Amino acid sequence: MALVNNPVMGINLRQNKNSKNTGFGKYYPEVDLQKTLTIRGFAQHMIDHGSKYSRGDIENILSMVTDCLPELVAQGIPVQLGDLGIFRPTCEVKTSVMNIAAMEGLNPSDVVKAIHIRFIPNQSKLDNLAGPAFKDQCSLELRNIIDTETVTIDGKKKSVTTLVPIATAVARLKGGDAPSEGGNTNQGGNTGSNTGGNTGGNTGGNSGGGGGDDSPIDDD
Repeated sequence: MALVNNPVMGINLRQNKNSKNTGFGKYYPEVDLQKTLTIRGFAQHMIDHGSKYSRGDIENILSMVTDCLPELVAQGIPVQLGDLGIFRPTCEVKTSVMNIAAMEGLNPSDVVKAIHIRFIPNQSKLDNLAGPAFKDQCSLELRNIIDTETVTIDGKKKSVTTLVPIATAVARLKGGDAPSEGGNTNQGGNTGSNTGGNTGGNTGGNSGGGGGDDSPIDDD
């Protein structure tokens, strides 16, 4: 199966508008998220890469994975999917147990707030999908400045997101002729990039980089 080397990942910049934050006024990167693929779309993508199996066969296998993986993880069994990584359960703590005496008759639900399925990407030297190493497998491309505001239209508050290509913003700042492409405006908060060759992106405030990446824009 022929895979794409150094696939292009769009990066947008969003301004920190939290005046209480030390990063106020600065711009921070986030991934230009594209339209989420369904199992059918994922299967079609695999066929486009030369899979010898039919789309129906691939869909059936992927559907079985989505059914069986949570079942195993719910029993405390981590599942490793080849060189992709491991799916494992973790506890979100509700409260602690003071001492051994307090463990008598203890209901686990009294101390466990939630169970999460965590994905741990492969971090071997040959197939490192974690953090900086995975970034090196992508070709990053700057695309848009994102601006999201809440406005009142016909008495209803709506989130309006505007995308302005970075090249256009820079040209305007210099007072020169801006590139022909203009910004996109969306009154739902979800909008696609018009400069990366892909459409249907969701850039209404989602930050890329995987779980555990705290954006300084949201800090109080």
